[in-house]
Formats: sequence, C-alpha cells, structure tokens
Amino acid sequence: MSEPLLQIRDLSVEYPTRGGLLRAVDGVSLTAFKGEVLGLVGESACGKSTLGMAVLRLLRPPGKIVSGEIEFRGQQLLELKAEAMRLVRGAHLSMVFQDPMTCLNPLQRISDHMVETIRTHRPSMKVKAARQHAGALLDRLGIATERLNDYPHQLSGGMRQRVMIGLALALDVDLIVADEPTTSLDVIVEAQFLDQLRELKDQFGLTIILITHNIGIVAELADRVAVMYAAKIVELADVSALFGKPLHPYSQGLLKSVPNIRLSDDCLEIMSGAPPDLINPPQGCRFHPRCPRVMDRCRSEVPPFDEVQPGRWTACWLYE
Repeated sequence: MSEPLLQIRDLSVEYPTRGGLLRAVDGVSLTAFKGEVLGLVGESACGKSTLGMAVLRLLRPPGKIVSGEIEFRGQQLLELKAEAMRLVRGAHLSMVFQDPMTCLNPLQRISDHMVETIRTHRPSMKVKAARQHAGALLDRLGIATERLNDYPHQLSGGMRQRVMIGLALALDVDLIVADEPTTSLDVIVEAQFLDQLRELKDQFGLTIILITHNIGIVAELADRVAVMYAAKIVELADVSALFGKPLHPYSQGLLKSVPNIRLSDDCLEIMSGAPPDLINPPQGCRFHPRCPRVMDRCRSEVPPFDEVQPGRWTACWLYE
C-alpha cells in the first residue's frame, strides 16, 4: 500500500432538526492512499454524500462537523480558516457532484466556468492562457475545443459530466471525491465514462473516493471498498476480498440483492426492514433489527470496528 493521502479519524457530522439532532456521520475513520480508488457504498441516506462534503468542508448550514480530524497530506483541514481552506479546495482537493446540470451555471459558457476556476487559484495566468489550458483539458476528455463556447444546456449529460471532471482536474488536484458521478448517465455513456475515469486516474496519478450505491461500478473501478450503514462504516476490504466473501451481514445482504444474470435463481433476494432513524438509532449494532444472524449482545453493545483479517476491517460481534 502506498503512502496515506487522506486520513479521517473519528469524524462525526450533525444536523439539528425539529425532531432532534440527526447524526449523519457517526465516528467514521477512513484512510485513502495515494493513487487508489476507494469505493464508498451503502443505501441512500446512510451518510455517504455527507462524508464526502465534510472532507472538502462544503457542508451547508445547519450541518456541522462536531468532532474528529481530517488530515490531508499531513495538514489538519479542520484547523484551517475559511480562506486557507478555499486555497486547498480546487487546487489539491476537488469534488464531482452527481447532477452537473444543477452545478453548472446555465448563464455561463463552459469557457467561463473553466477560466474562472483556473484563474481563481492562478491569478497571474492570463485569460487567453487559461482558455487554452481549458481547451486542451477538454480535448483530452473527448470534448471538442470549440464546445467551450457552448452553454451547459447545449451539451449531453455525458458531456456535462466530463466538463465536471475537467473542472476537477483543471488545477492538477491530488484527490477527487466523486459523488454518484454516473447517476444521470445511461448505461452506454456510463461505461465510457468509467473507462475515461480509469485512464485519468492512471494518467494523472489521482486518488479517487467513489461514492455510489451502484455495486457494479465499485466492482469495475475500485481498489478497496468501504461499506457504510446508518452513518457508520461497517466493513472495509480490498474489492476482490469483499466481493469474494463479504464478512458483515449487511455487506452480504447488499451483494445478494444485486441482480446477477449468471445465477439460475429466479428470485431476487432482498433485505427485510428499513434503515433506522438516525435521530433515534437502535441501541447496540444499528443493523441488528434487520440482521438474520442477530445475537443478544448485538441488541445492547456497539461492536468495535476492528481488523479481523489482514487488511479486512468489520464492525460485527461474529468476528470478535
């Protein structure tokens, strides 16, 4: 394993609501190594996107980080003032959001988006040079340079997503957080996009945190996988190990619920129940109300997140 690039330690994020405090991320610890693709999977509303936004300190009020550390290249991001964090964000850290149409300004041409991003961090660069840099970058992403003059609505969904990637790569960043980057794409464009993302990772030496609920994308692209459930990480392993033999009952249920055309079974397995209320989560293991292997201990004691096999971490009393 290469050197750690991003280290998250015991991170918690809360949102005050009318019903009480909602802890969207609860004591999460995670490390992303240089040059790897780290997949982050789980059901909707389990805290994946909140974790990604917290890394870049982009949480919208009233959401706030209440505890923990985020260390990037040896620097504590939570200790930086807003202006210092703004210089890190974009220049070294970047994010690709799941819906480019709502993230791109419909009144600005693509060139305006690119030039503004570049010159914000490199004010000495002339507009012409920034535009040439933007054109060369989009060309490498398979978009003709003349499309710089287009508005977002004039591009297809796949092209808009590639523009978002271009914005993320405009300043040679080290880490990209990709939040559901293929949500708005059809399967053909999605396959092309994933191939492109893999090439860019190898070409630029990127570290990518891939946030998704699409297990197939993770199997295709990720090196390691973190499984998230009800604001906590419940399993972390190499992608081949996780798909070959998942340890946590939630991971097992998640993989069994994915349609597989190679299986002769006509029935699709589903997990019973629903994710818990994060304002008032169940005691003990948060998965115990849905777990087919629940024990008495699971209902009262929170399992620690431990390394149960070399390189394999899980939070489950089955592997004490």
